Amino acid sequence: MERRNKRGRMFLIIGLLLIFVAGGWYVYNIVEDNNAGKSATDLLEKIEKQQTEQDNDEESPVIIVEGDAFCGRLAIEKLDIELPVYDEWNYTRLKTAPCRYTGSIDTNNIIIAAHNYKSHFGNLKQLQIGDEISFVDAYGTQHRYSVKEITTLDGTAVTDMKSGEWDFTLFTCTKGGEQRVTVRCNRIINNK
Repeated sequence: MERRNKRGRMFLIIGLLLIFVAGGWYVYNIVEDNNAGKSATDLLEKIEKQQTEQDNDEESPVIIVEGDAFCGRLAIEKLDIELPVYDEWNYTRLKTAPCRYTGSIDTNNIIIAAHNYKSHFGNLKQLQIGDEISFVDAYGTQHRYSVKEITTLDGTAVTDMKSGEWDFTLFTCTKGGEQRVTVRCNRIINNK
């Protein structure tokens, strides 16, 4: 009987320890998300300020802020997000703001990656066909896109991510990180 009680206490302690670790991980993720949102907002303000101060004769494919290059700003009104976009991606930058994964606005094949933080692309799956996305490039030119497809790809499906005739693609990891929520868009042509 005493042996059973010891085993029961041991399982109880392990269970409580696991709950504590899970709670700590949850709090860590919330703090990381909030920090990323604040950093992105701060960078966005600096990018917007630099774009308005930029001489019209001075055309640059990137905006330099604090030593980092940004290719523009992304806005998704339906998700209430506006974010700067780094010109090149790496994991460190991805913790702050979305990054250009590959392609470009000029060649109509840009792919932008971001973490699934709520302040970044965490709600990407809530978009629907026909929703609009706006991108203001480093020159200050606004490009508008319409969502045409929302799909989930395997995390290792790099070729699938880059394939297709899409003008604009956004993606982020699912909660488990094994798949990618992928939003495919085409440019909205203004009829004047």
